[in-house]
Amino acid sequence: MSTEALIPTGDRPACRPSGSLAGRVACLIEVLLAFALVHVTYRSFKHFTELGRLESSSGLNFSAGTTMILFTFTVLLVRRKSFVEYGLTVKGWRYNLNVALLWAAIILAAGATLTLTPVHLDPLHPPDLARAAVCAIGGLALTLLLAIFLMRERSFVRAVSPAAAFVVLLGLLSLPLVLAWYFNRPLLNVLFTVLWLFFGAGFGEEIFFRGYILSRVNEAFGRPFMLLGVRFGPGLIVSSLLFGFIHVLNTVDYFGVRYEFAWLWFFSAFCFGMFYGVLREKTGSVLPGAILHGLEDVLGRIPTFLP
Repeated sequence: MSTEALIPTGDRPACRPSGSLAGRVACLIEVLLAFALVHVTYRSFKHFTELGRLESSSGLNFSAGTTMILFTFTVLLVRRKSFVEYGLTVKGWRYNLNVALLWAAIILAAGATLTLTPVHLDPLHPPDLARAAVCAIGGLALTLLLAIFLMRERSFVRAVSPAAAFVVLLGLLSLPLVLAWYFNRPLLNVLFTVLWLFFGAGFGEEIFFRGYILSRVNEAFGRPFMLLGVRFGPGLIVSSLLFGFIHVLNTVDYFGVRYEFAWLWFFSAFCFGMFYGVLREKTGSVLPGAILHGLEDVLGRIPTFLP
């Protein structure tokens, strides 16, 4: 097996709890305060600064992912934590890139199948109960399938060369631009939308939720559980809960005194948080989840680029 092969979870040392009960409580308080600080920071930027208001009026959201990335890197540097232990590593990137592309294709196929049913999803608006249930069930099913898939390395995935993988990745990211050009949509706006969805939402949210929060909670509580070859701990649950809740807050504007919580977004976001968390726990890196998350968001917006 290559030195860059996917490392089975059971072969990596399980993260042992590092503190007492008081230390665990302090850890939970820390991640909750971090969550609140990050959310208030980028919402304040969007509400009180001219650049933030311009970003909002353009339908973009670079500030959220940028804040999440800067916060995570700052905390790790100040506390002198290992970036590798927090999943910020490119080790095994060739295999992880191919895994991300494969599962992007699977999720894309699942989404395309949904278009043949009465269930139509709108990424810009909260779903109704039926759509929320479909997304949640689909997310849980994909999580189980992913865990089974990751139980061993798949040689056919490693057979794809890095050059071919990058061509596929660039092709998928360019697809919205091709459609925008064909349908005479504003190319610059679509380009910026693709960039913030891929790097801001994809990398930003994975670095913060599966890099900082998941790893920090595991640092305090350990990873005592094992299911379908995936070793995990409370970090997987806590990061998924907060990932779900931040989507609930999408329709809340506390500066504008509007408190309309999109609770039905919670269920699908929580389930997909579990999906990305399993990918992070098994591979030891946020990279595959960031690539997959970004691609999922970009490809999910394609219907909005059409006339």
